[in-house]
Amino acid sequence: MYCILFVHQLPLTLCVSARLVRLKDKQTGLPMFTVLQIQLACEKCKEDGKAASCVHMLHLVPRWQSSEKHERLRIVMSDRPDLIESELTGLAFDSLQQCFRPGDIEAMFNIEPMLPILHNEIFIIVDPAGGGPHSDYALISFQRSRGNVTVVGIESLNTKEPSKQFLLLEEHIRMLRQNVYRSNSQVTIFVERNLGFEAEHHKHALSHIPGVRFYEDQKAGRVGVLTTESVKYAAMELFNMMLREKRVAMCKYFHSREPKEIKVKLREQLEVYSFQYKEAANTFQKSRTALSGKIGGLKDDIAICLQLGCYWTSVGILRKSALGLLQED
Repeated sequence: MYCILFVHQLPLTLCVSARLVRLKDKQTGLPMFTVLQIQLACEKCKEDGKAASCVHMLHLVPRWQSSEKHERLRIVMSDRPDLIESELTGLAFDSLQQCFRPGDIEAMFNIEPMLPILHNEIFIIVDPAGGGPHSDYALISFQRSRGNVTVVGIESLNTKEPSKQFLLLEEHIRMLRQNVYRSNSQVTIFVERNLGFEAEHHKHALSHIPGVRFYEDQKAGRVGVLTTESVKYAAMELFNMMLREKRVAMCKYFHSREPKEIKVKLREQLEVYSFQYKEAANTFQKSRTALSGKIGGLKDDIAICLQLGCYWTSVGILRKSALGLLQED
């Protein structure tokens, strides 16, 4: 993606992500940059997964380059279609590594949610910021109906202080119940318990709220859910399927301390959530593949919460977990 960004009247030619293209001044609401965007892969080839071999847009090659050089580079990098897509066709992210299609993400924010059901149960997924300095405390609340998920609230806070985390969660529940359709809704909270006893601490601090229960793993005898690599992959696949079937939507009466900013943050995290590859350092090690959205300083806590929420609240998963049929890595 070739962009000309005018900053203080100085033109800069940069390769930037979609995040910078959408960046706006908080005071004026205007775009931060004047952007000239050129993509050298047509929509049809991108939809068919043939962006690396597309030649239908070579007439738009910038004047400081040439179509002949592009053709030579395609031959040189023929064994690396990922590099062709990012370096030659101007795609911001590698479609082979990106988990979710941009069109599906866009649809999630625009489709009409299902009509609300009076006092329908609310599910809240909590990531207690146990992933080091590059993680936020994040929570996402949603309701389910006929296999569809409607997101009703999101919060994110850069803090490791338990008191602030508990306060945010309690405030979130209180604000959700101010809506007449949720005023008497049962709230079930899933807290990730990968490190320490964060889930037990949440239950101890918030058990006084009426109509709130914390999910417990009966097999392990612990509060909360354990997020293994296999669970992350399963959650990503299930959420991807739900996105493609348009079964995830955003509620019109959405709650957050910063509703506009948090929606932008969720969109960005879903867009960059991808397969990350790490080559083995020597013949005695194995190459590793992981799912992550921590790219270029971004975080993925909200995106992971949404995926885990769809996964853990699936009826079949809950039934298997209750019967102790799920194996933990």
